[in-house]
Amino acid sequence: MGHPDELDDNWLNGEEITCPECHEHLYRLDHSPLLDCYFLYCDGCPMRVDVSYYDSTCIAIADALPARDGSRSTLMDALETRLRRCDCGGRFRDSAPRRCHRCSAVLTAISAPSGVDVWPGWWTDETDTDSLEEEFTARYFRTEDLWKH
Repeated sequence: MGHPDELDDNWLNGEEITCPECHEHLYRLDHSPLLDCYFLYCDGCPMRVDVSYYDSTCIAIADALPARDGSRSTLMDALETRLRRCDCGGRFRDSAPRRCHRCSAVLTAISAPSGVDVWPGWWTDETDTDSLEEEFTARYFRTEDLWKH
């Protein structure tokens, strides 16, 4: 354990992992508490949906919950029911296993997936990866057209 005055550079518990199927180099980390959204993942592919705390549908769903039961699991159940299906046909779930972006295999190294995200291994590179990140998020993160009509 380091000196108490040292800054913990790994406060999101980042860790390099490898896909058990295709051996792709990946990086897992905890969700930052500084982000104002819920992340739910497809149960059939690597897609993620980002639901803003301030999304009007999310607020309406939360407000409709019984006052005595404001638990996260109840809210996640309600959000899951209202989210539009993934393009692969899967459903977005809070507890869906994390999957490899290359081959879609379940990442068995992540035993408790809630609150964990997975990025390609280049995410930790010191070089400028802004264009790679933009392409990756456009392909794997849904931020619009979230809800069933």
